Amino acid sequence: MLRSYRHQAKWMLPMLFLAFAAFDVAAQNTDRIDFVVRHITRKHDVRHASLGVCVHNITKDSTIYTRNEDLAMMPAAINKLFTTAAAYSRLGPKFTFETDVEYTGTIDKQGNLNGDIIIIGSGDPFFCSDRFPHTDSTFFRFMSAMRKHGIKRINGHIYVDTSLYDDDMVHPSWQWRDIGNSYGSGACGLNYNENSIDVHLRSGRRAGTPAIITSTHPDIPIANHVVTGARDTNYDISFFGSPYEAGRICCGIIPLGTSDTHFRASLPQPALTMAKDFTHYLNTHGMPVSGEPSVHFTMPTQYRRICADTSFNLFTISALTTQTNSTIAAESLFKLLGYLREEHGTYKSGHAFMCDYFKELGLDGSEINMVDGSGISRDNHVTPYFVCQFLDAIARQPFFWDFVGTLGISANLPESAIIPDIPDECALKIKCGVMQGVRNYVGYFTNADDEMFCFSVLCNNYDCDDETMDTMIKDILEEIVKL
Repeated sequence: MLRSYRHQAKWMLPMLFLAFAAFDVAAQNTDRIDFVVRHITRKHDVRHASLGVCVHNITKDSTIYTRNEDLAMMPAAINKLFTTAAAYSRLGPKFTFETDVEYTGTIDKQGNLNGDIIIIGSGDPFFCSDRFPHTDSTFFRFMSAMRKHGIKRINGHIYVDTSLYDDDMVHPSWQWRDIGNSYGSGACGLNYNENSIDVHLRSGRRAGTPAIITSTHPDIPIANHVVTGARDTNYDISFFGSPYEAGRICCGIIPLGTSDTHFRASLPQPALTMAKDFTHYLNTHGMPVSGEPSVHFTMPTQYRRICADTSFNLFTISALTTQTNSTIAAESLFKLLGYLREEHGTYKSGHAFMCDYFKELGLDGSEINMVDGSGISRDNHVTPYFVCQFLDAIARQPFFWDFVGTLGISANLPESAIIPDIPDECALKIKCGVMQGVRNYVGYFTNADDEMFCFSVLCNNYDCDDETMDTMIKDILEEIVKL
């Protein structure tokens, strides 16, 4: 018996040694992370900040490092990950929005439509977006389809139906300084040009003189308060105005010598603007419309389909949401999820859907408050631990590889500026969430042993400038990806 025990011990000792050695290496790695985190929190500019870090080994289902993991902090654009993952879960990567064109009444032998054209909004966030060349032909395709149905003249109106979502384009908690700018564009039943206005400016002839707005698209009134600064002045432009107002106020400064510069404001009335623009297009392309365009929130009892405009699939929309930080795409998906739950897309129903979804994943809903899909609201909060638990849960879903494929690849996105040194074996996917006083970085990576990890580094309310904070977070991330 003793001999047998000694024989087993002979083989157990090397195994124990290897186990302790592996444990020691892991401990050294997390000790290094902890050293960097603690060093940063002692800095003068960060002593008032909330800094939370969590690292989770998905392969081994083990949280290996935490620091202030239970602090509730503003997620900013990290919210987009929750929104797109939930959309994948319910809709699948091949889902598309469809904007329908219908008509009421009758078409006589002369081609007169004695009725109305109705554009039924589906919430497509990129409908008629000038970001993509093919959307320039949307009106032409609609008109061509109408002609194929024998329509030559419309003795009626162009109506837009936006009843899929409510008419609250922005969440009540969004700030005034945000909602006038394009990144503060909310979503409605029919979105148009990403609910944004393209504004082109040039400087005045000398410093101190007003800058000049050379063009806007769509053609919306802009009250111009932009001045010309010295040649070394930085661009600083902001737009102000709420949904459904007539126009926007443009304030700020541009440097002397600017011949043309381009900014984007939020569009006050997307559906009505689209109806007006389409009416004008038809009137100037040989299909007269007798009535004035309008927006309706209810559909007539009888109508017939003419055609439909199909959006990008969900995979592409999700990639645009996360990689370009598209607010309108996140908000459209958020309200669509609310529609799936309550047959009306609202912020309230979207919030309720997400609460159900987190519960379905087995997550603690008390660690997150998600009132919008994009993260603009400062009423949102989440803990670093919840983020890692969420990313871990999503890594076990059948749609995971589609989901992770939409995240940023560090070598190709601006986020790479904060992580210049990545091990060759590290496959990194990362998402940032930034706003005033907020710098958050979360994502996935693999190590040389093909272990998969997820991480969250959330920092709110720091006193230093953003670049300095990014540099400190970079130091943390460089240690994390060495695991």
